[in-house]
Amino acid sequence: MSGRLRVGALIAVIALAVGALIGTLFLPPLLPVSTAPIAGPRAVPVTERSFDGLHSVAAVPEVSGEVRVPVNGAGGTITASSCAPGHQVTLGEHVLSIDGIPRIAIVTTVPLWRDLRLGLSGTDVSALQQALSDAGQGVAVDGTFGATTAAAVRAVQEASSTEKTGQVVLDRVQWIPAGIGPIASCEAGVGSIVTAGEALLTVGGALIGLSVPASPAELPEHAYSAAAGTSSVPLSAERRVTDPELLQAVSASPAFADWKKDPGRGVSLQVRLVDPIAAIGVPPAAVVLTDPTGGCVVAEDRTTVPVSVLASELGTVFVVAEKPITRVMLPASEVISACE
Repeated sequence: MSGRLRVGALIAVIALAVGALIGTLFLPPLLPVSTAPIAGPRAVPVTERSFDGLHSVAAVPEVSGEVRVPVNGAGGTITASSCAPGHQVTLGEHVLSIDGIPRIAIVTTVPLWRDLRLGLSGTDVSALQQALSDAGQGVAVDGTFGATTAAAVRAVQEASSTEKTGQVVLDRVQWIPAGIGPIASCEAGVGSIVTAGEALLTVGGALIGLSVPASPAELPEHAYSAAAGTSSVPLSAERRVTDPELLQAVSASPAFADWKKDPGRGVSLQVRLVDPIAAIGVPPAAVVLTDPTGGCVVAEDRTTVPVSVLASELGTVFVVAEKPITRVMLPASEVISACE
């Protein structure tokens, strides 16, 4: 190596050494992450929310028993039938024809065992009157087949395009039990030859109620409602739901179909507060608890504000404060050690 190159290399080494020395003397030392300064308490905004306490519970369905419905009146050949599983039969509906003669449905709680006409009395008459009244015919339920009852029967017969006799004749009607549910199965179809008392169809197995269990997520002393689909009804103290519209919504749901395959797991039902609560949402670190349902937060002016804790979800605690606040200190535990 020439003398000139040796001198250049020596100068470069000396320059690097001097630079390193200057850096050591004048640059601040690098701190590890664990010893970096930590920011102190800071104020963060709260979020306002209408808290409805929405949650799901596994409701327990109640279903009606199944009843086999016999042919009433004279037998013969079924020449027409409207029987279809899942169909809910109503008063006056054409159920079937035997030997070409239509028979309309009489939907009552008492089986028909005789013809009903003017002057007769009994529980079967009362049941008929109740069915007529429920259908909007304005009949008093007094157990006696009088002129008003006869007129109501004629109105049903006229609406169903059958002979307007004002009487209930077994060979012209088909009894269907009331309050049991829709048709579960059809035992005899068109072309079948049937006799009186032979099984015609089976009804029942319908959803008639839901028992709604309480949830730890629910607030005491607050009213809740149950919902399915677009239907919602308040929950009574017994927490049993019998509202027809809501039951219909549940019956049509995939959850109910799954329950029928596996009755041990219940049917999911939504439950929420009847009257939502005006609440604020804060980070969990903003709350100092005194018990599971109460505590306090620290307002931006460093005053403590008592709060009632409603719920915690997705990293937010929903509380009701004793006075309006817009910002809270975070973390509260670095401002106060306990609620005052």
